[in-house]
Amino acid sequence: MGVLLLALIGLVAVLWMRHASVVVPPPLPADVSVLSLKPETHDGKTFLGKSWRTEREGLPVVHLKGSPLEIGFADGTLMQDKMHTLETEFMQMVQGYVPQHWLMEALKNYVLYRNRNLSDFVPADYRLEIYGTTLGCTDIHPEEGDFYRRLLNYHAAHDVSYMMIDNPFISKAGCTAFGAWGGATTDQHLITGRNFDWEAAEVFSRDRVVEMFEPDGGIPFISLSWAGMKGVVSGMNRAGVSVTINGAPSKLPNTIGTPVAIVAREVLEKAHNLDEALKIVREARVFVSTIWLIGSRADGKFVVVEKTPAVTNVREAEGDAIVCPNHFETADLKDDARNTNYMVEATSVSREARMLELLKQNHGAIDAAHAADILRDRKLPGGTFPGDGHRSTLNAFIATHAVVMDLTAGIFWAASPPNQLGKFVAFDVNDFNHELPELTVPADETLASGEFERVKQARQFLKAGQRALQEHDAETGVDFAKKAEALNPGFYENAYLEGRALLALGRRDEAAQAFGRALADQPAFLKEKQDLEEWLRRAKSAN
Repeated sequence: MGVLLLALIGLVAVLWMRHASVVVPPPLPADVSVLSLKPETHDGKTFLGKSWRTEREGLPVVHLKGSPLEIGFADGTLMQDKMHTLETEFMQMVQGYVPQHWLMEALKNYVLYRNRNLSDFVPADYRLEIYGTTLGCTDIHPEEGDFYRRLLNYHAAHDVSYMMIDNPFISKAGCTAFGAWGGATTDQHLITGRNFDWEAAEVFSRDRVVEMFEPDGGIPFISLSWAGMKGVVSGMNRAGVSVTINGAPSKLPNTIGTPVAIVAREVLEKAHNLDEALKIVREARVFVSTIWLIGSRADGKFVVVEKTPAVTNVREAEGDAIVCPNHFETADLKDDARNTNYMVEATSVSREARMLELLKQNHGAIDAAHAADILRDRKLPGGTFPGDGHRSTLNAFIATHAVVMDLTAGIFWAASPPNQLGKFVAFDVNDFNHELPELTVPADETLASGEFERVKQARQFLKAGQRALQEHDAETGVDFAKKAEALNPGFYENAYLEGRALLALGRRDEAAQAFGRALADQPAFLKEKQDLEEWLRRAKSAN
């Protein structure tokens, strides 16, 4: 009887949360003629009204122009295939982390309930764009609930993930960006580069999209994003303002707010200079902490903005370059316990230090090519190479996307997959039809050399070795660890796996040696170092 009562209470709670989280789409404008348009293909582009889609040097490109409904409907229609793939693979990723159906449903309903008032914090024009997108794109997952509500909530995915920045999955990610100007760059141009490290489903890297928005009454801007996305994480507008956003130590908020990607969109659409950009950021009510790198051609510099739900601080550069990591550095935020713990436990401090080194080494010569080299760097501070895939490096082969922007010239470079290793394709923010193949930055040498593929194989061997240990097959674990080391020499996780497998086989001296090598190879995270020290102690004490 008790179990039946609990089940009934749970069912009532779910039904109540679903009812409480109903989201009503915005009303349509008087002119809905765009909804009757059909795509037309000619001259290498597919058109719908004022908007079009094409590919440029292998990258999907979409130009969205007009009213909110026109932009939204064109995006949903022209990018429908990419939206379908993106949502399906995103769902598969989430299900991989939460395989229990009942738990998945509980989490889904919880998120929907928490975000039940999300539409109150998204400007009306952007809500109409999102609704228009659902009208242009067929819903292939109606079992997941209302399409408009889903797409609206997807715009807060970055915020939701960074509410959990302390969990192992999220804390292993880490975005890094820089801005340089004046004497630091060639011709004194304003140059910025960023890695967007988010270890999500592979589709987020594979299907990145270069988007040009020309909203009625707003400033045109370029963004590197994903199909159906109306917010911005990396972008630049025609007035010479750039925005990139990094996650920061955060916590579960008491209330909802505006997704930071929507705030960044508003900056690019409305701001002509730093004062206007900072006013928008300061006035925004957000629900997670974020660190922004904002540049302005009119002001001739970049600043870092550290924003929490309660505080907005601006950090100025001490010279002609500045780095944006994932931890706070301004006076009233840097000593917060959550921030200091994150600085010690994760990789943000190391990545910032290495980027500062590279900016100093390249001072006076920074252009698009040098910026791409910085983003692709695979060394620790001091220049030590720790093997590929080390999370304390700028390029751990996990970037979902990367961009370089020249605010002075109005050129936006979007990296082709994989990660930041493919060629950086140039786009003109002042004339999006103007192709610039002569400005393309070549692909990273790790692709042609086969090094990237070897690292991918080494990762598979490490995963297979972990599975072998779980299945009590330590001999196979040792074998896979050695294969990973042969493909990616010096990477600490190889020796870490080998040591555990050797200890399971009773080969204590060899295990201790392996753990010692792993520690010498500088583990990325404090928890890994502490665990390795404990494994080493066990190996030695067992003798």
